[in-house]
Amino acid sequence: MGSEYVSACLRNYWRKRTTVPGAFWDLDFLLFDRILGLQHERNVVGDMLEIGALYGKSAIVLGCHARPEEKVIVCDIFDDPDGDAENVAENSASYSGLNRSKFEENYLRWVDRRPHVIAELSEHLVGRIEPKSLRFAHVDGSHLYRIVRSDIVNTRSFMNDRGVVVVDDFRAIHTPGVAAALWDAVSNDGLIPICISEQKFYGAWDMETAGVVRESLILWASSQGDSLNYGVQDIVNSKILIIQNPPPCKRYNFSCKFPIRWNRARMVVNIPIPWIRHMAAVRLSELLGRAWFRPFLGSRPDNIK
Repeated sequence: MGSEYVSACLRNYWRKRTTVPGAFWDLDFLLFDRILGLQHERNVVGDMLEIGALYGKSAIVLGCHARPEEKVIVCDIFDDPDGDAENVAENSASYSGLNRSKFEENYLRWVDRRPHVIAELSEHLVGRIEPKSLRFAHVDGSHLYRIVRSDIVNTRSFMNDRGVVVVDDFRAIHTPGVAAALWDAVSNDGLIPICISEQKFYGAWDMETAGVVRESLILWASSQGDSLNYGVQDIVNSKILIIQNPPPCKRYNFSCKFPIRWNRARMVVNIPIPWIRHMAAVRLSELLGRAWFRPFLGSRPDNIK
């Protein structure tokens, strides 16, 4: 998946995306780009929101796609210890060292207009964002159930009828609150699944929008040949596209050294420096033990109706 699959407005950033720290998989970069580009094609207009900006890695994608009349709204408390004790503890443990100046420095390297920053807790967004004004929202803030649930409910009120919402970290071991809040919204509040990657959920509250975006992403996934493992399943009376991250070993070489005495053989994996802190380095047991196992993810286009 190279730069030929990236919109013209993002190609420079795509080539140097690793210079901005943050956990934003290439697959999700391309899914953001595909959805935002599709909105341009369909003349979907509106502002864009990111709750939880970190160092700006995904917010930059929004900024590059923003039309002159559109705002990129970023909500993050950065280094301000606000909220109740549980929220403060989570922010201190997960986001130590983050500050607004680092975010803005990264953002303005790639986007020529400043974002509209709301440096407050996300619960204060009500009254600060006009109802039905957003076309895209990325919920990537707190992992605590009550806050994520509130973020999703509020985002629905901000979203126009053709908008798309993305929810991060819906399946990690430390984020059961995100999973509970997300699937509660799907089961009880009309959130329609479009796609899930290994890190993010993509959805909409409008059935036509969900269908159009899902079909576009299915066509894109099928155009990638064997480089992507994907499929479609039925969940809560709706179809959902599931896409697995492609293996990193196509980009980085892993070398193995075996001592002469095979009865005491051990494997040494040299991880290139850019991957030392990457979450894939933590998942080497899956990479090596299962050879980047490609599970059955569902039906493919030739038998999807």
